[in-house]
Amino acid sequence: MKLRFSYWDISQYVKNDEPDHRKIRRAFEMIDKSEQIRKPYSQYLLSSLDSDFSENRFGSLDKILEKIDQIERGDIASYYFESNGFLYHINQKSILFEHAIFGVCPHWPLWSCPLSHYKIAVQTARDFFAMPESLDTELIVDLPESDMAQIALFPPIMIAREESLDLKHD
Repeated sequence: MKLRFSYWDISQYVKNDEPDHRKIRRAFEMIDKSEQIRKPYSQYLLSSLDSDFSENRFGSLDKILEKIDQIERGDIASYYFESNGFLYHINQKSILFEHAIFGVCPHWPLWSCPLSHYKIAVQTARDFFAMPESLDTELIVDLPESDMAQIALFPPIMIAREESLDLKHD
């Protein structure tokens, strides 16, 4: 599995008062995998990097990487933090994503990926943010295929509304 961090030209889609000035946008994508695998990685992992870590100016990515290192060394068992897009639960094996606005719902079930995948994505995002904003800028990294992400479907069993409210009549 590969992740690509790059920029693409959005000039044709944006009203531009300066025709000689290009408008570019950052793009993160998973390449070389089926849509079934790409979709959750894009919806959770890659969109979290874009929504919650738009830059590393204040060292937010460095702080996350430091916490991951502490978890890997066994100094701490887990780490939890909240941001604009997601709530993050990190442990030695994986990171669990919960949507910060909608919580756990049918459109945003809990999703987790291996800690190794998250660490590589965060390291690459940090390095990518330090590079020039240019159409020539591109980083491609491999994610180990030994572990795959899991989607925890929510709710596993829906109970009837009257059962949940105990409104049954005799």
